[in-house]
Amino acid sequence: MKIDCTIDGKTLTLSLNSDKPLSLILRENIGIDSINHCNGKVCGLCAVLLDGKAVLSCLVPAFELNGKEVITFEAFQRTRGMKDIEKAYEMTGATPCNSCYASRSMIFESLIAEGVTDRSEILKQLSLVKCRCMTPDDEVNVVLKAIEIRRKRNVRRSQFA
Repeated sequence: MKIDCTIDGKTLTLSLNSDKPLSLILRENIGIDSINHCNGKVCGLCAVLLDGKAVLSCLVPAFELNGKEVITFEAFQRTRGMKDIEKAYEMTGATPCNSCYASRSMIFESLIAEGVTDRSEILKQLSLVKCRCMTPDDEVNVVLKAIEIRRKRNVRRSQFA
């Protein structure tokens, strides 16, 4: 099956088995070694943004990618959005471990972009990551702080536009 999608800003046409998981596509077809592939055990360490929403790439079959945009941590880490999250980590004193840093940051970005401030919704989304290196309070605080940072940055930008 031919799939047309955009991965990290590159428009691609891929010939794939329709049920091949995105995590394997990213590793085997695109060459992104940092994506974890757990064979669907849902460890939460393979999060990417699919049309701006955080998803576990091991659960996304190829046929769902047609016409979609995928952003991996490799591309996201160089963005202003990641700088906002890094600043929130620093300001709250809460940083995920190296194992879940990328996935957790991608889920944070999805929540921040949507402006989610409801504690239960934040914790529900972050429950995708099975690593327990952060407390629920830390997770919520990072999201709320990053939303505040982004709003301030956007207000300053609009004042100078």
